[in-house]
Amino acid sequence: MKTKFQTGWFTRQYDILRALDGKIYLEFTKIDIKPSLCLIHRKSMKTVTEKQIGEDSSSALTSSDSSKLLTQLTEVLSVLSKNDALTIFLMANEGIKSEIDTPTKIGLTKKQYYTRLKQLVDLGLVIKQNESYIQTAFGKVVYQKHIIGLTNQIKNSKYLQMVDVLKADSKFNDSDIMEFISKVQPQISADLQDSTKKISMVTRSMEDMVSKVLEIMEFAEKEIVLVSRFTNELIINTMIKKANQGVSVKILSDVNLVRGFFEKAGPIKTNDKNLKERVEVIANPYYPTPMYRKYVEVPFCVLIVDNKQVGLEIVDVNSPNKFNMAVFVTDDHLANQLSRVFDGLWSKAKDNPPQIITKTS
Repeated sequence: MKTKFQTGWFTRQYDILRALDGKIYLEFTKIDIKPSLCLIHRKSMKTVTEKQIGEDSSSALTSSDSSKLLTQLTEVLSVLSKNDALTIFLMANEGIKSEIDTPTKIGLTKKQYYTRLKQLVDLGLVIKQNESYIQTAFGKVVYQKHIIGLTNQIKNSKYLQMVDVLKADSKFNDSDIMEFISKVQPQISADLQDSTKKISMVTRSMEDMVSKVLEIMEFAEKEIVLVSRFTNELIINTMIKKANQGVSVKILSDVNLVRGFFEKAGPIKTNDKNLKERVEVIANPYYPTPMYRKYVEVPFCVLIVDNKQVGLEIVDVNSPNKFNMAVFVTDDHLANQLSRVFDGLWSKAKDNPPQIITKTS
C-alpha cells in the first residue's frame, strides 16, 4: 500500500531504503520533502550509460528528430486549441481537485473533462499528484512562456498593428519605429529586438527563479552545469530527466545543505551492512541516476546550460542564507567566465559527502 510520501525524489529514496531493510525506515520520513512537486514522466525515462553521458550530441536535428518534434508540437497545439482542454490546463496551474463533481464545477460534461484530461496527461503537460492534477515542469514552461506570453501579446495587439502601419510608410525607418514603441509600450519594443542580442532577466522570488531554471533546463541539448546551495524537487527531477536523455550533467552541492540531509535523517548505525548505499541515498537526491557530482562550500548558485545560458544568484550579505535574487543572461562570454569559476570549485571539491557523527547500535 502506498503512503502519501511516495512521490518524486522521496519515493525513490523511500523505496530504496525499504528494500535495504526489508521494512519501512521510519527515521528517514523526517526529511522535509514536499510530495506535491513530482514531475518525472516515467514512460520517457531510459537507462543511461557512462558512454551516453560523455557523448557530444550534435545540435543539428536529424530528419527523424525534426519529424518527431513537429508531430509533438502539432499534438500540443491541437489539444490546447480546444477551449475545454485549455480551461483544464489553466486551472491545473493552481491545481484541480480530483473529485466526482469537478467536471460540473468547471462547466464541463464528464466525457469532455476526462477526455481532455487524459490528453493533457498523455502529452506530459499535467500530472496527478496526491488528490489533485497539476502542471508538470514542461506544462509550467508552456504556461509561463507561451500561454501567458501570447495572452500579453494579444492584449498589446494594437501596438503591433501600429508597427505594421509605420513600416508601410517610407517616412519611418526601423530605428524611428523602435524608439516610438519603446516609449508607448517598452515590453513590445523588447520583444521586437533582434533575437541575437543578449537576453537578461532578474527574478526576485524563489518561485520565479525555479520557474526560469526549469525553462532553461528544459531546452538543454548538451550540458547542464549547476552549483547549488538550495534543493528543489522540480529542478532535481528535471535534471534526472535530462540526464536520462543523454545530456551531460555536473553538479556541485553545498556541504552545509548535505549536512542538513543527514541531520534530518538522524544517526546512522556504523555496523549497518548497507551503510555505504544508505549514505549515498541520503546525501544524493539524484541517486541512483548516474551524474557527475561533488561536494564543496558553495558561495552562490550558478547555472550554465550549453555554455551560453547563465543563471547567477545575487546574495544579500545581510541575510546570506536566504534567497535574495538571481540574474539570467544569454551570454557566451559570461558563460565561459563562470565555467572557469566552476572548474576552480570542482578541482577542490570532495567526492564523498560530509556526514554527521554516526553511532553504533
